Amino acid sequence: MFQAVRALMIVGIVLGAFGLLVAIFALKCLRIGNMEDSAKANMTLTAGVMFIVAGLCAICGVSVFANMLVTNFWMSTASMYPTGMMQTLQTRYTFGSALFVGWVAGGLALVGGIMMCIACRGLVPEKTHYKAVSYNASGKNVSYKAGTGYESKKTTAYEAAKSDDGRRSYPSKYDYV
Repeated sequence: MFQAVRALMIVGIVLGAFGLLVAIFALKCLRIGNMEDSAKANMTLTAGVMFIVAGLCAICGVSVFANMLVTNFWMSTASMYPTGMMQTLQTRYTFGSALFVGWVAGGLALVGGIMMCIACRGLVPEKTHYKAVSYNASGKNVSYKAGTGYESKKTTAYEAAKSDDGRRSYPSKYDYV
């Protein structure tokens, strides 16, 4: 049982460390290549799930060890009075500070993971069914593409701001959050 508790705590620590590493790379202020907001949201969700599992492993491990302490205490107390005489040496069983630190750390990891899972919903850009084009009455942002003959096409600033591969060249509203 002691080896299982040790394994749970090690798994919790390793998952928490990997979750922290993934959470650092999921920050909005870090840009690695052309990483999109949806990839950042997926990384935040992954880090949140890792924190939740790490918190559950820590809480389970500490709780199982506390159960072992309580069971050992009751077993030693029951065996102390076999003949009706009280023994002079009594073992004292208490919960140490490490158990309380483990419970608090597991709870904080659990709450942090839940908050990260909730926060990843705000990172995903909402999909609109319409093209938002700002209207400029002065006409300064209107460019004309020259065509052959009568086929000249008027394009708006929104369409002109797109590059050749269809992506926007100006920042989105999610870059300032």
